[in-house]
Amino acid sequence: MPNFTFFYSKIFLIFSVLFLLTAVSLSAQVTPLPNAHSHNDYFRNCPLKDALRHGFTSVEADVLYIYGKLLVGHDMPDKFYPRLKPLNRQYLKPLWRRWKRGDKEIYKGYEGDFYLWIDIKIYPNQTYRELRDLLYPYREMLNYYENGKFHKGKVTVILSGERPFEALQNDKLQLMTLDGRPSDLVKNYPSHLMPFISENAGKVAEVEDYSQVDEAGFLKIANFIKATHDQGKKARLWATPEDENLWIKLLEMEIDLINTDKLSKLQRFLLERK
Repeated sequence: MPNFTFFYSKIFLIFSVLFLLTAVSLSAQVTPLPNAHSHNDYFRNCPLKDALRHGFTSVEADVLYIYGKLLVGHDMPDKFYPRLKPLNRQYLKPLWRRWKRGDKEIYKGYEGDFYLWIDIKIYPNQTYRELRDLLYPYREMLNYYENGKFHKGKVTVILSGERPFEALQNDKLQLMTLDGRPSDLVKNYPSHLMPFISENAGKVAEVEDYSQVDEAGFLKIANFIKATHDQGKKARLWATPEDENLWIKLLEMEIDLINTDKLSKLQRFLLERK
C-alpha cells in the first residue's frame, strides 16, 4: 500500500523550498532605491510587499490605536473595524522574516537603512507604549539607543503625525525616532533622535496650489533642504504631485526621499536616472 503521508510530505517540502528560493531570488534581483518613499500605504492590500517588490527603502504606515491594538488605517472606522489589519501582522512580522531570511539584510548588499514610518493618528502616548511592546521582540533588527548606547541594525522606525515627544525622550530604551518639522530646526535636536525633517511641499513653497510654484518657491524648497542637511538630518516633502519634472528638480536639490502613491512610476523614473 503506497505511503501517501510520505508522498505528500515530500511534495510539501519541495514546494516550500521552491517558494523560499523564489522569494530570495526576487529579493536579490530588485534594485534598492534610496530616494523612494511609499506613501498612503493603507490604500493597498499588501503595502509592505508591494514596496519591497519595487525596491523602496522607505514605507509609511498610518496607525490607529483602537481598544489596545495598533491597526493600519487613516481614519477612525465605523462598521468596517474588522477590515483594518494589525500593524504587527502587516509590517513588523513580514519585515522581520525578510531580515532573518536575508542574512540580516532587507536588500542584499544594500548598505543604507530601511525606514519604517509610523504616522500616529490618535492617542500618541498609548500608541507609543503599545508600539514599544510590539517592537521589543524585533529589536535586533532595529537601529536604537539603550541607556545612551547605540545598537546598529537595518531598520529605523520613525514616529510621525501625533508625535509622543516626551515619552520617547524620557525612555532609556529608544527603539524609535521622531519625524521633525521645520520649526524643530531652531531647537537642533540630535539627528539620532530626529533623523528627518518633513513638511507639506506647498507650505514650504508658500503656495496653496502646488501647480503655482515658481522659481521663488523652488528656492524656498532648496533652502529648506539645505537647512535640514546643515544639521545632519534628511529632508522629506509630502503632498507633492506625481510629476517627473518635479522629481528631477527635487533630486537636483538633493531631496532625500520622494513621496509617491505610484510605486511603479517612481521606480521606473529612478532606475532610468541611475
